[in-house]
Amino acid sequence: MRLTTIAFTYLKQTFASRSVLIFSLLMPVIFTVVLAIAMQGMGTDDNPAAWTLLLADQDHSPQSAALTAQLQAETALNVVTAPADEIAARVEDGAAPAGLVIPSGFGAALLDGESADLRLIRSARDLTTAQAVEQAVQTAAGTLEGIRNAVEIAARTNRQLGLPSAPAEEAFTAAAELWQQSAVLTVQAEPVTRLDEDAIPIGAAQSSPGMMVMFVLFMTFGGGAALLVERERGTLRRLLVMPVRKATLLGGKLLGIYISALVQMSLMILVGRFALGVNWGRSLPALTLMLLTYAFAATTLGILVAALARTSSQADGLSTITVLALSALGGAWWPIEIVPGWMQNLARAFPTYWGMQGFQDLILRGLGVSEILPEAGILLAFGVVFLALGLWRFRWE
Repeated sequence: MRLTTIAFTYLKQTFASRSVLIFSLLMPVIFTVVLAIAMQGMGTDDNPAAWTLLLADQDHSPQSAALTAQLQAETALNVVTAPADEIAARVEDGAAPAGLVIPSGFGAALLDGESADLRLIRSARDLTTAQAVEQAVQTAAGTLEGIRNAVEIAARTNRQLGLPSAPAEEAFTAAAELWQQSAVLTVQAEPVTRLDEDAIPIGAAQSSPGMMVMFVLFMTFGGGAALLVERERGTLRRLLVMPVRKATLLGGKLLGIYISALVQMSLMILVGRFALGVNWGRSLPALTLMLLTYAFAATTLGILVAALARTSSQADGLSTITVLALSALGGAWWPIEIVPGWMQNLARAFPTYWGMQGFQDLILRGLGVSEILPEAGILLAFGVVFLALGLWRFRWE
């Protein structure tokens, strides 16, 4: 009874403050909405704009036509016909990242097995895009060379067997048509991430759990700092005179901080669900388990920081640095999948990472209790360690 009374008193004092209501309840909602709007641009477009390639065909041969067809079949390119004498100027003006000139005699040189040089003009302004366009041109040219090699091998085989061969140009045209009609080898890439889908969490699916994970740390760290304020003012020392054990007193404070964290997280989930349309999964028990374990880890971490700090001012500074660092490194600010591999490995050392992964398991994949047990178990282990260290280092006076 005394435990719950102390916890209720803490909650009443905490939420009676207007500044706490603004910073702990209103600010998280504002940040969640703003970041959700800002991160909508991170989404991948199913039909991205193609890169423009200016093309001038001075050869007008079946071989140059086949090369043009290969370039036009490349979905990443938007092939635009242009006069050869204007391509360099238009590329320099930024009208296109690159331009290609197919010179006269290209087809004849290709059939004769001679050097068939193409003239590619790249922009110096956007080297990355220009190099990507060059790679697409190289791929198309390689396909054309493969067709030529196939025709040459077929002609050599016919000669060895004493069979007649079609003229080189007719054979090339037929081979190019067959190449276009036949299925080609494709490579299906799969991202090496925890996501079961190709999509990376964007918009509210990222900001809603991310801001919740971050601001609940501010809430619990503030609770820990409040204990230091009571210690500095002598409140804790006076409370010890009462017939209340230290364990009961500290347990009641911890319970109050824990419940306040759950209240804040529940509010942000409701805002994300009904205001931003975030689907928090199909399993209420799984969501409840994640809330309980992450709130526990956050509460005990707040107590640990308070135990390590000597004054409330020192705790405030240490809390801000710790919360911001854990949020950024743990994937609360941006999808963890977009950062380098070494940062993804480093993130595993922080409870914010496991909190985000558990919540994303619910939001993105709709997993249940059994699937999020690893994340919940790790958060529980973090909480136990933080609690043990915090109680060991906490000073009443």
